Amino acid sequence: MIIKTIPSPNIGEKFHPGLPDTIILHYTATKDAARAIHMLCDPAREVSAHLVIDRDGAVTQLVPFETIAWHAGKSTWKDRESLNKFSIGIEIVNAGPLTLENKKFLTWDKLEVENSEVVPRLNNKSEMEYWHKYPQQQLTALKAICTNLILEYGIKEILAHSDVAPDRKIDPGPIFPMHDFMILNLKI
Repeated sequence: MIIKTIPSPNIGEKFHPGLPDTIILHYTATKDAARAIHMLCDPAREVSAHLVIDRDGAVTQLVPFETIAWHAGKSTWKDRESLNKFSIGIEIVNAGPLTLENKKFLTWDKLEVENSEVVPRLNNKSEMEYWHKYPQQQLTALKAICTNLILEYGIKEILAHSDVAPDRKIDPGPIFPMHDFMILNLKI
């Protein structure tokens, strides 16, 4: 299913035997894959991921699955710290939270998002929020990839970036169907 490979220089060493055993899902905070890939391959940024899944379901691999990528940053889950050492990082092309200005929905960097790609949502303070929609073809590609990784590597958990770094990250966000992915390995 990997459509193309663009090697990122931002990599660690090889995983220890028996790893990776976790997948961490992120959103790119960008509207398009090209910009996300550029950032994930920029040596000055010191960040990377194994895969980027575009809005149309196209997949780009940046880091080989046997190599540690730099996607989770300072992170903890259960008795583990530094989750990069245990996990495959998947970036899903999505701008995340949007703002409404002059009847236009804008990304954090002021790029406009079409109304059809916006999901309104009430937050826990009963305030309206706007989020960039996850297209079905993107979710279908992600589910197929996660299924293959579960079978190939014995993945035990699929987590959100916000699960492992809750004080500093919110991705993949409240409209992402995280439950469908958390239980995916129970169905296989």
